[in-house]
Amino acid sequence: MSIDAKRSTAAAGFVTLLILSVWWPSPIVSVNELCCNAPLGIDELSFLGREQPRWDVVFWFLAGLFTIALLQSGSWRARDFRTLWETARNGRYRRAFAPLPLAVALVVCAVVVALMWRFVDSALVAWCESIESQSIDDTIRFFNRLGGGMNPPLIILFFAIAGVVYQHRRWIGYAVSMAIAALGAGVLAQIIKHVAGRARPELWLGPFTHARPSATSFPSGHTIAAFALAGVLLFASRSVVLRVVALILALCVAAARVLAFRHWPSDVVASALIALLFAWIVTTAVIRLTEPPGEPA
Repeated sequence: MSIDAKRSTAAAGFVTLLILSVWWPSPIVSVNELCCNAPLGIDELSFLGREQPRWDVVFWFLAGLFTIALLQSGSWRARDFRTLWETARNGRYRRAFAPLPLAVALVVCAVVVALMWRFVDSALVAWCESIESQSIDDTIRFFNRLGGGMNPPLIILFFAIAGVVYQHRRWIGYAVSMAIAALGAGVLAQIIKHVAGRARPELWLGPFTHARPSATSFPSGHTIAAFALAGVLLFASRSVVLRVVALILALCVAAARVLAFRHWPSDVVASALIALLFAWIVTTAVIRLTEPPGEPA
C-alpha cells in the first residue's frame, strides 16, 4: 500500500473513531436494549467523560487499538517525535505577521460583535425559542459534543501521531498550530469570561433553569475550540474539501450553542473571530515558515 493510501485509510479510521466518540455510549445502550436490558447507569443522553467511567474505558480501549494500528502502519523511530518539539519551538512567529493588519482586524471584530450585541442577540434567541423541536435538539446534542470534551484533543493527537508515523511534516504543523491556537484562544476566553460575567441566554427560559448562577456566557469555549482547529485548516490546508468541511463543522458547533440557549449570537461570533485571529497568527508561523515545498495537504 502506498503512503498516500495509508494516510487516507488512517484519516478514514480516525473520522470513524471521532464519530463514535460523539455518539458514545449510544452503541452500548442500543445493544443492551436489543439483547440484555441490564441496568447500565447510562442512557442516550449520556456522553463520553460525563457518566459511568467504566463504559468510557471501552471507548479508550478502541482508541488504543486504533493508535497501535496507526503506529504499526508506518516506518518511524521514537526520535522522530522530536519533530513535534522542533516545530513548536520555532521562534520566527514574532516576525510572521504585521502589527497594522492585526490591529485593524481587532477593531473590525470589536465593531461587528458590538453591533451583534446591540441589534441581533435578543431577536435571534427569541426566534430560536420559536423553532424548538425534538429533531433540532438531537442535532444540537451532536454538534455540542463535537465541539467539546475530548474531541478537539483527539483531532490534535491524530495529526501529531499520524504526521510523525507517515513523515508528513505538514500534518505535524497542523497539530502544533491547533494546539497553540486553541490553548492561546482558550486562555484568553477564560479571562474575558471572568471580566464580562454575562448571563447565559438559557436564563431567558426561567431563573437558572439550566445554568448555574455563576455560569457566564461570553465568549463560547466550544466555539473557540471549533474555530481554532478549523482556522488552522482554513489558513494552511491546500485541500478545498478539507477547508470547506472544517468551516461547516465549526459553524454547526457555533449554531448549536445558540440553539441550545447556551450562548448569545454575539458570544459565538466573538469566539469565532478570536479563534480565527489566533489561528491566523499561529499558522503563519508554524505552517508557512516550516513547511517543506510541494508537500500535499
